[in-house]
Amino acid sequence: MMRPAIPHRSRTLAVLGSGAAVVAAALVASGCSSSHPQPGQSHSSPASSTGRIGTSSAQPGASITVSDSSGTRVDVTLKQVINPADGASQYSKPASGQHFVGVQLHVRNEAAASFENNANNETTIVLSNGKKDEADYNPIAGCGNFDNGQVKLAAGASATGCVTFQVPNGEKIAKVRYGNSVYPGITARWQLSP
Repeated sequence: MMRPAIPHRSRTLAVLGSGAAVVAAALVASGCSSSHPQPGQSHSSPASSTGRIGTSSAQPGASITVSDSSGTRVDVTLKQVINPADGASQYSKPASGQHFVGVQLHVRNEAAASFENNANNETTIVLSNGKKDEADYNPIAGCGNFDNGQVKLAAGASATGCVTFQVPNGEKIAKVRYGNSVYPGITARWQLSP
């Protein structure tokens, strides 16, 4: 019996999803955390943390200090929104009726310990219709995606990269957000349009 062909993107997401489920099950079974605490840095559960949880807002170009419930602090600057953005190669194309948007961020580690996170997981956009959009993972021309989304910084170090989104043609981007989804704390929000 022939199975219907699964589009490349759906097949990739299905494989990633099942791999993530296996990793999550293994972590639960072993009692491990999915985060990567660094030496001299400990994470506590958000429920038991005394850290602040909220949102700090600014205009594009401004630096916002983002923190999590463990006290990790990074300064994040929205450098620019590339709209529309071109794919990095002939193989990087948006879906029909959509276009790429690149969100260029500059991240500086303000903590005494090293910092590691994934910008693709922590960056979202909000469209003018109120819909939240997650990262797309397609590379765009002229602006790399950190290290495949991974931001790894020693104390005091910084990096700049782009997170890609697919946006329906005709839709405007109202907000860009960057935070920590595992250990929530202060999330950065830049207002682009009303």
